[in-house]
Amino acid sequence: MLKPYYKRAERVNLLLTDKRDQEVEENDLEIDYPETHHTEINLEEIIQASELKGHATEEDLKKLRKVLNQHREVFSNEPGKTDLIEHDIELISDKPIRCKPYRTSPRQNEILSAEIKKMLDLGVIEIGESDYVSPMIIVETIGREPRPCIDYRKLNAITKTQYLPLPNIEERVERVAAANYISVLDLTKGYWQLPLTKRAQRYTGFATNFGCYIPKTMPFGLVSAPFTFSKFMAELLKGSEDFCVPYLDDVAIFSNSLDEHIKHLDVILRKIGNAKLKIKPSKCSLGRKTVKYLGHVVGNGIRSPVEAKIQAIVNFPAPKTKTEIRRLIGMIGYYSRYIKDYPKIVEPLTNALRGKNKREQITWTPECQKAFDTIKG
Repeated sequence: MLKPYYKRAERVNLLLTDKRDQEVEENDLEIDYPETHHTEINLEEIIQASELKGHATEEDLKKLRKVLNQHREVFSNEPGKTDLIEHDIELISDKPIRCKPYRTSPRQNEILSAEIKKMLDLGVIEIGESDYVSPMIIVETIGREPRPCIDYRKLNAITKTQYLPLPNIEERVERVAAANYISVLDLTKGYWQLPLTKRAQRYTGFATNFGCYIPKTMPFGLVSAPFTFSKFMAELLKGSEDFCVPYLDDVAIFSNSLDEHIKHLDVILRKIGNAKLKIKPSKCSLGRKTVKYLGHVVGNGIRSPVEAKIQAIVNFPAPKTKTEIRRLIGMIGYYSRYIKDYPKIVEPLTNALRGKNKREQITWTPECQKAFDTIKG
């Protein structure tokens, strides 16, 4: 999914790459920590944020409050832990992986130490030893806070990969866009809500300069994690396909009437609660006419690009390397349906990618500049 463009830091501690079938975004590897303090969830704030009060009757709001109160335990800033599935890892090699921790500065060690404490407090990791150890490191990018991640590239290289096609984004966007009322739920650190088997715990050990730790729940960055999570969510929400579609840890509920929508919301919250999963309250969008969903603004039969994504393209500087051209094409390709004659317009840029060395300098022709200006204009 597209992100606002920032010039990258000149030096980073880790290059995040995965040479499998699909690109892995930084968010798939980074650890975005939930709040670790217990807070009372204000359901009225969720209703206020839903914008329902502008077009719902008092009777409708009463029904919604009843549904939310019945399932209030589902809303939490801390991840839950399901007992319906465990993520397992099967290797194609029995040779252990023992990676040394990356060198980190005193400031980075302070950040890592604080985040490790949070993970221990949440119970998603424990102190331990393993013959399989991957390094943990800080990723620093201009425009964002320093983020910790675990570099599982060596483990992924010897992992027996399970393939499950990810849901078709275009099909999901079209279905949700046609609805009159839409809710989007975001699981609180979805991956962390799935426990690991003992074997997977052994394989996913990680090290810092101040100790070795064993994950108890599914960490970010594992090559088969999207497979496990997608399969689990599809099974969990089976029978609700006519009004609910999951995409990893995002769950969209869509209906034609508000009364119908409240009933659908009740069904999905019950399924999520029965699975002992938790939803992030601040990321809930309930009963809206339009929502941001999978990089689009959708609802009431319309769809359009997200403004921030458009600005990311507008602000993108003229590419100087093949890598930068690929990044640009990836950004505009996501919105290609909105660009008339897209294949013809982008052809000079794709032609500039010819050659074996993907990082070599390119020849920026007048045709490339014209294509670049047309796309941004």
